[in-house]
Amino acid sequence: MICADTTVLIDEFRAKGNPAAPVNRALLQHSGEELVIPIVAAGEFLDGAAFVSEQRCQEALILLRQRRTIAAGLEVAEHYGRIASKLRAAKALAGRSHNELWIAATARSLGARLLTRNIEDFHAINGLEVLSYGK
Repeated sequence: MICADTTVLIDEFRAKGNPAAPVNRALLQHSGEELVIPIVAAGEFLDGAAFVSEQRCQEALILLRQRRTIAAGLEVAEHYGRIASKLRAAKALAGRSHNELWIAATARSLGARLLTRNIEDFHAINGLEVLSYGK
């Protein structure tokens, strides 16, 4: 199972099906695995789209409706709490996006690998395998 970071959604939307785009090459490479979208990533994606225009938001919703979104339940919350507390204890929490931690927690709770363009956003999170597709 592959869990997508927000960057995957943004880049897939911008690539508009271009098979040469790094994100589309990565999605094709992992096409045999189920792709899931954490609800936090979906929310971030829709926030950016809605900021641009209502039309862009509707287009983003079309893309999201083609994917399986995963809600954040108690198990995800437990992983989030453990990730955040370990980072806090290591003095590595300051400056981090809490949305990224929720995305990591979703992936970790599912035992999924996380696909992202920004691997540095997920460094020092134990038990999380991160896949990068570059820029």
